[in-house]
Amino acid sequence: MLKIFRKVRQNMIKNNKVTAYLLYAIGEIILVMIGILLALQVNNWNENRSQKNELNNILRTVTYDLETDTLVAGQVTRLYDTLQVKSNIIINKQLKKENYKDCLACASLTTFYSPFNIQTKGFELLKNISSETTNQKDSLVNSIIQIYSLYKPMIDKNNERLENEVMKNLNELREYQWFVDLSQGKFNDEMITYFTESEDYRKRVALHNMLATNNHLAITKSYKTQATELLRLIKLRLNTKN
Repeated sequence: MLKIFRKVRQNMIKNNKVTAYLLYAIGEIILVMIGILLALQVNNWNENRSQKNELNNILRTVTYDLETDTLVAGQVTRLYDTLQVKSNIIINKQLKKENYKDCLACASLTTFYSPFNIQTKGFELLKNISSETTNQKDSLVNSIIQIYSLYKPMIDKNNERLENEVMKNLNELREYQWFVDLSQGKFNDEMITYFTESEDYRKRVALHNMLATNNHLAITKSYKTQATELLRLIKLRLNTKN
């Protein structure tokens, strides 16, 4: 093809067809430009397709993370809902020395907590995705990043507060002579009196209940609601043929 174009140019020059040659040259330049534009378009198409595949793979990872999170959040919620009921028994002075066996778990309310750590592998990948344009224009990506950025610090902080409170209670309870018996699940009269009649223990339970249910449990439930909605939106995106 190039040889044919070359012969055409040579013939035009030999025959002094300057105008025709100029028109031909312009046409050749236009053809080259069209070829370049088509190549760029194909390259952009391939790049966009690659970015879309990368994003979809990351969204699948986010899906796995959210499915794990919602499952664990449900378990944590059920656990703390139960513990809240037991805490209210102590707070409302419903547990007596005569019926302490009805709530043996009430003796460990201030020394127990269940941390909730969300999975962030997909979130970290999403933050580092190569296409900044995708992050700016994609409302779903923005929603995911915003929700993780909002909830992760709060959840981590609540875990830290509860752990510190539990360790503080354990360190202070070990000063009692009956602490070893408590660690072995054995009850004596002095210990029973402390857990059923002590205002100190009642205050400890009240504080732990505030941290565990008003903060930890409330944030966990809220995150689970948001995560469930994100799961729905991501699955809708992945199942939609574009």
